Amino acid sequence: MTTTQAPHKAATAVQQQITSLHGRWPEAIVDAAAAERFLKELSDQIDQFLRILWPTDFVNQPLALVAVGGYGRQEQFPHSDIDILILIDDHRWDEAIQTFLYALWDEGLPIGHAVRTLDECVEAGREDVTVYTNLLDARLIIGDAPLFQALIEVVRSDRITQDWPFFLAKLAEQNQRYEAQDAMGARIEPNIKESPGGLRDLQTIRWISNRVAGAGTLAGMHRAELLRDQEWHSLEAAQGLLYRVRIGLHALAGRGEERLLLMHQKALAAHFQFTEDSDGNLAVERFMQSYFRATIEIERLNRLILQNFREQLDPHPATEITPLNPRFQIRGNLLETTDAQVFMRAPTATLELFLLLAQHPELIDMSASTARQLRANLSVIDAGFRKNPHANQLFLEILRGERGVYRALKAMNLSGVLAAYIPAFGQIVGLMQFDLFHAYTVDTHTLLVTRNLRRFSRPEFANELPMASAIFSRIEKPEVLYLAGLFHDIAKGRGGDHAILGAVDARIFAQQHGLPEEAVDRLAWLVENHLLMSFTAQRRDIEDPAIIREFGQKVGSRERLDELFLLTVADIRGTNPNLWNAWRDALLKRLHQLTSAWFEEGEQSAHETIRTNRTDAQDQGEAAGLSRAGLQAWLAALPDDYFLRTDTLPILQHARLALEQTPLPTLEISSDPEQHATQILILTNDHPALFAHIVAEIDRQGLNVQSANMTLIPATQPDQPDRALFEFFALNGQGAPALDAWSIEHLTERLTERLAHPEGAPPVIRRRMKPQLASIDVATQIEFLPDRARQRTLVQISTKDRPGLLADLTEAFAREGVFLRHARISTLGERVEDAFYVVDARDRPIEVQETRTRLEATLRDAINSSDR
Repeated sequence: MTTTQAPHKAATAVQQQITSLHGRWPEAIVDAAAAERFLKELSDQIDQFLRILWPTDFVNQPLALVAVGGYGRQEQFPHSDIDILILIDDHRWDEAIQTFLYALWDEGLPIGHAVRTLDECVEAGREDVTVYTNLLDARLIIGDAPLFQALIEVVRSDRITQDWPFFLAKLAEQNQRYEAQDAMGARIEPNIKESPGGLRDLQTIRWISNRVAGAGTLAGMHRAELLRDQEWHSLEAAQGLLYRVRIGLHALAGRGEERLLLMHQKALAAHFQFTEDSDGNLAVERFMQSYFRATIEIERLNRLILQNFREQLDPHPATEITPLNPRFQIRGNLLETTDAQVFMRAPTATLELFLLLAQHPELIDMSASTARQLRANLSVIDAGFRKNPHANQLFLEILRGERGVYRALKAMNLSGVLAAYIPAFGQIVGLMQFDLFHAYTVDTHTLLVTRNLRRFSRPEFANELPMASAIFSRIEKPEVLYLAGLFHDIAKGRGGDHAILGAVDARIFAQQHGLPEEAVDRLAWLVENHLLMSFTAQRRDIEDPAIIREFGQKVGSRERLDELFLLTVADIRGTNPNLWNAWRDALLKRLHQLTSAWFEEGEQSAHETIRTNRTDAQDQGEAAGLSRAGLQAWLAALPDDYFLRTDTLPILQHARLALEQTPLPTLEISSDPEQHATQILILTNDHPALFAHIVAEIDRQGLNVQSANMTLIPATQPDQPDRALFEFFALNGQGAPALDAWSIEHLTERLTERLAHPEGAPPVIRRRMKPQLASIDVATQIEFLPDRARQRTLVQISTKDRPGLLADLTEAFAREGVFLRHARISTLGERVEDAFYVVDARDRPIEVQETRTRLEATLRDAINSSDR
């Protein structure tokens, strides 16, 4: 038998052609037509290569080499697997086929293969819908044509599956895929295949169409009248863009990469001729907005077409009709219009539709015909429509509804109605921010903020954030809060201060909708100041009564404080799933608590807070079994500002560490998932370089410090050293809080050893910077601010994060003879915003300009250091 033991000259020539074609990828992404030609040419060349290697002994035998999957569709991307089926009459060929496959692998081809008889294809297709789906795209490369034709006949028959079960299986598959992608909306590093609106959404409707109508392309679906003209053109354009992006992504990554990572987005933007930044957006952000808008259109039409298939294929279609009003009715569990002219006759029905969807939770969606009518009539939402009092009333009714507010807004966004009704919102649809802090596009983030606000109102979520739920219960007009959520980022990407610009938009919108002037003012204030509370909590020393007074004066009232608190929590939780943790939760609650007390009691509230927290900790600690005398001595040793920034439960946690674990140093590591971060508590004798040593060890273990607090506990006796209480919150390299038992034990050992010998050099951090971080630029800012009340200097540092940065900064302070008294560390994606409260060797503020200049230079050197 003749086999391909060495590359044939012809095969080598074809392989060189394939390599050459890969190198011409920039030409392939010029436009959609070039991309399709590229994919087909690559598929053709692979066909030729496989035909050459097909053993001569297989000729005129009952074997067929079949392309399946994307390769079968002649959509072979540069580094995708080459999926083949070797169709056989029986398994007497197995040994020879194995030799053939070895030859293919020796050539370096990424072959994905199956070897099956016709009956085995039927059995495998019945057991696994993905196998059957691949067979739908089967294409003969070489071999027994009658055997291949028999396969096609089986695939097109009902022997493996039928239309309705296949539809249900593909729908369930898509729902599972959405769930795996969080089903939240557009993430800034999308999976070009699997994310909502990705290529899988296109393939799903094409697969179902192929099964039902034998139309496996968009053009075929159009000819079969499954797509209308505009839908076809729109999907062709979106598909063409995704093809181009995927070709470029594979080429840049040098492998079958499907995640559009930040590190590749910049390079692709340049290839797509997005080369100049505008006032409000980077070039890469404009490129990605074009990408996300394409995926939104795919997701939108995917839902519409799947709904159309559902209605056509359902063997038991709903026939019972429940009239709602002259414009709408319910058929089964779908909302539909009473006739095709509803939106033309009554334009405000475009909003009424979503109000009804919100009011009727039994409805799963609108009918396909209604979705198509809505799509065709979006133009009725014009300037006059937006001023229509009835339209304004309907929109406010949606916001004031008892249920379905988020559902309605999300559906309005996906359908394009929200952008049409609020044109400024249309500008942020698909808009991303090129950083690691904002995990979602601006429109998705905005809707998540609104969802988070709604959750505060629902009893079933009361235990999620009890304080927020309790505060929400006293909000008189939640619609003002929801509007603040909708408008807080609406001016992103325009240039200028988005908070100020958004406040102007919000004021105009609220006035047009007839809100009372007091509500208009509150809304505009919330939008303009939506970052005030998070900035104050994370970057200011809220233990300082002067800071509380300043913040309280800006807020102005308890009512505004409540609304700002809820908006801030909802905003942070909707920005990035890894951003919210127990530390941020505690900071915001403390700021709310201190400011509320300031409103009620004025300047004395700080003293009352200290007294109350001390008393409560003593009482609750004794009740929990802690030594009365020991607890009293421990609490008495702690500085006053500790009680201003620490809740009773953490106070008791720290007390147990001090009283139940002796001698010093003592430490405790908790990886409770409910904390959203690994908590590291340390009590030890103070040392100038201690902070640097600890954070270096944490960093060396692959953990990223998200926040840290340090409390200096002065010695009570002259011959005793000061003590330091450290509290760190950290995440692992995957952005998750949980550590396994071995990791906790290992970190405990390393920290214990380091605490026992603080005088040595800190460990060297050798982890590489993440590629995403390397692709983002962040300007370094260092600011010195006086803290006269406590005779300290606040050094605020904003710069790009990297492995070992915090250790380098704290070591730089120690090297300059500057001592840490308190630190607040905040990691926001690729950016850190750290606040260090420091004194000199004489325990005085850093006020001499020459000293500040030298310290700043040392800090900048540490930031720019590449030694670690």
